[in-house]
Amino acid sequence: MTSVEHKRERHLHLSHLPEEVALALNINGINYAVMLASPDDIEDFVVGFLFSEQLICHNRDVHDIDIVTSDDQWQINVQLANRCITKLNQRTRNLRSSASCGLCGITALQQAFPELPKVSKHFHCSGNTLTNIRAAVANQQVKSAQTGAQHGACLLLPDGAMVAVREDIGRHNALDKLVGYLLRQPQMPSSFAIVITSRCGIELVQKAIQINCPCLISLASPSKQAVQLAQAHGLQLIHIPKFDGPISYQGESHEL
Repeated sequence: MTSVEHKRERHLHLSHLPEEVALALNINGINYAVMLASPDDIEDFVVGFLFSEQLICHNRDVHDIDIVTSDDQWQINVQLANRCITKLNQRTRNLRSSASCGLCGITALQQAFPELPKVSKHFHCSGNTLTNIRAAVANQQVKSAQTGAQHGACLLLPDGAMVAVREDIGRHNALDKLVGYLLRQPQMPSSFAIVITSRCGIELVQKAIQINCPCLISLASPSKQAVQLAQAHGLQLIHIPKFDGPISYQGESHEL
């Protein structure tokens, strides 16, 4: 085998694997965080991440996002409105996060458990929509079908339409990307659900509550604490097991 053939074979062998890059996030000239993420929908990710960090309240708080790409190390330079500077100074942290854990690097414990509002919206859909949700998500997850290693966060409307999907090697990143997508729309849907393909922990519930999402649907089991947090803030949490019927954790746990 020639060296050229060997390189081609090696390239083909890696082509099905998911990509991830280091994103150095600089906000108003301050080095804020380094995140590992899949290199797709980065502006959505930035807006969603800043919202989840409670640095911004609206997309209009972000004046500019400049992305400088360089192999697997990207510089993301963000300019926030002056009204966000106080929050930025209070929240500045030196974060080095893996793709799997959204809490890594938090320097103050209270930052992991912020004050959250009550969810004010409601979501209702047919039982058939929930029964067919796994197939619907699989049809939307292009990257996951190619690599087998991408988490997904999908936007579901009451009529069963799945109108957006964001994927990432990190489950928190996938949800941040979808949150960013929602914030960047001219108008947020009056009622919607978010479907996540990953296990459902506390932080994913926090992100859903922050965006006033009335219903979070998880294809993997939630933790006990995630259920308790959802119940306390009025978020309907639904688990879709692989083989059994949907289980709703709204008030007292019960099967739909």
